Order: sequence, then structure tokens, then C-alpha cells
Amino acid sequence: MQQIHNGTQETVTLEIYKQGQLTNADGAVLVSIKDADDGTILLSSASATNDQPEGQYSFEITPDLTSENRVLQIIWSYTLSGDSTSQTQYAQVVTPYALVSDIVDYYNIGTKPSEINYYSQSQILSAEQIARTMINNYTSLDFGRRYGFQEIFGSGSDALELTEKMLYVDKIYENDVLQVDYTASPAYNVFGYDVELSPTGKVVRIVNTFGNVRYDNQVDPTILYYGKFRDNSRYKIYGEIGYNYVPQDIKLCSLLLVGDLLSNDAAWRTKYLKKVNLAEVTFELAAGAFNGTGNVIVDGILDQYRNYNIVVI
Repeated sequence: MQQIHNGTQETVTLEIYKQGQLTNADGAVLVSIKDADDGTILLSSASATNDQPEGQYSFEITPDLTSENRVLQIIWSYTLSGDSTSQTQYAQVVTPYALVSDIVDYYNIGTKPSEINYYSQSQILSAEQIARTMINNYTSLDFGRRYGFQEIFGSGSDALELTEKMLYVDKIYENDVLQVDYTASPAYNVFGYDVELSPTGKVVRIVNTFGNVRYDNQVDPTILYYGKFRDNSRYKIYGEIGYNYVPQDIKLCSLLLVGDLLSNDAAWRTKYLKKVNLAEVTFELAAGAFNGTGNVIVDGILDQYRNYNIVVI
């Protein structure tokens, strides 16, 4: 799956074959783009560009489509030898934790193949992608920004502890029944109280300026206004999940891991080689090299972010 950096413009391509040969479509090739997860139509029936050689087409994914982290479903529709057909591709919009320019500056990477410390842009991008994946796996978090939802069970208090940081809340469902909708005008709110995020973004809480929000366990079914998140009820919280920007220490971790991946000893760890003899020099890796990211400095930094309480429903 092709990866596209958040907020950038990127080209996607299509090759049309007939009997093993690149062949032009009968007419225009049209491109439609959807959100792969919820089916939202983001672009409908735009024309692709016919490139050289024959049978190759391209389309520019513009920044308005890459402003949110998500998976794009790209549908190419065309007619070939009188038959209508289509091909589907997927591209993932991601937030890089370190840009190519950041990595080049940090390691003083050469700009020409003739220089000793030279790495191609594709090598750097690949290393950043692997480093980002390692960080995400170690912390069970994504430090990008995306629109989505979290499902949490209430505990009878006036707050819900989230598994991931949120930037704002749009809607709240209780057992699949809409309770709060701030996208409506006027806002829809069955709770009778506003809700807000804590300063950390990890807790959704009910706002009551006159004191604690409480009610007893004897619920009157004729009363629609409840003051807290009910015990064992399932709440689905919609809104923006993640971070407005990549934290500086996460960027540093990415830079350190990219350096490890571009170094010669990276191949040893990926093959589970614990001990390496090079003439009179012997390297033996500690057991921790195969746990976490393999970098003790990075692991120490990331430990503050680790999410130990994720429940997948």
C-alpha cells in the first residue's frame, strides 16, 4: 500500500494491460476516491492523465484529500476493447515523525552518491516508515491525527477514561443511541449537561458548574436526563483523535531509530543474531535488543507514552 505524508500532494499511477501488453483505454480514465473505512465519497469521477509510455495513467492526490490520516480507496474506471471495468488501489495517509530533511540534517547525510555518507531518499523514507511503526507498536499509540471513535464502558462516574488522546468531541452514543451531537445546530444533548475533554485529552467529563454530577442507581425510565456515564453502559465517542503535532521527543526517537536502521548492524538484529565475530572484534547484543525497539535510549523515552490498558472491542 502506498503511503502519502499528511498534507502533501502525491501522484498515484495505473497501468492497463491487455494480453500482457500496456494498452490505452478506449477513452477517458476516471478516478473516484473514497474513505476506505466508512465509504465517504471524497472525489467523484475526475479525469486521469495519460502518461507515456502507452497504457500508463496518473492522478494527483491533492492536499485537501491528505489533510486527515486515513486510508484512501482509489477507484479507476475505464473501458477497454468495449468492456467497462475498474481497478481499485489503496493509499494510506500518514504523519511522518521525522521529515527527510530532518534526517539529512541530523546525520549530515551526503547529497551525492559519490559521498561516503550518502543514502537515497527512498532508503530514508523506508527507514522512517519502519521507525514510525516500531514506535507505534511499542507505545500502542499513533502520534498522528485522525477522525474516528473510541468505545468505552461507563463506570458510574461523571468521566470516561479514554485509551487514546482526543482533540475534540463531536458525538457521544450510549449503547448505540445518540446522546450528544455538537455538529447539529442547535447542539443536541440528552444528558442535559455539556461534556468536555480534560487538559490531557485522555478523559471525557461532564460539566456541571454547580457541583458534582450525581444520581442514585434507581433510574426512572421516564427521565431522559442523566448526570453521569452509567455503569456498564457502552459509550462511543466520535471526534478528532491524536496529536496536533508530533511531540519533540517522539521526533527524536524517530531520528535515533532511523540512524540504527541505516547502520550496518541493523541487519544483525533483524536476523536475531546475538553475537558477531569480525576478525579480532566481537559484538554481543544484550537480550533487550530484541525487546522493544532495540535502542535503550529510545525505549526509555517511549516508556512514558506506553498504553497498557487498551481493550479492543
